[in-house]
Amino acid sequence: MDVEDKILLVRGILGAIAGVISAFSNSFIYAVIIVLVSYIISIPIVTFYFKIKKNWLVFGKGSLTLAIAWFLILVSVYNVFG
Repeated sequence: MDVEDKILLVRGILGAIAGVISAFSNSFIYAVIIVLVSYIISIPIVTFYFKIKKNWLVFGKGSLTLAIAWFLILVSVYNVFG
């Protein structure tokens, strides 16, 4: 598996976890804060675990995947348990 694919996988998993947590929050502001915190958590994981120095790979690669995974899981969990 390539490093870029691993970054996408890590950020997708973090987005899914953030989506589940956001579904049970009571406010849209808290939901957005949760996804931002998960993005901030992913930066050191990508930097130190994969030992990457390129800015695009650290900050950009997979950020859309994180946001889409967060939103899809948020809507799915909210519709099932909401």
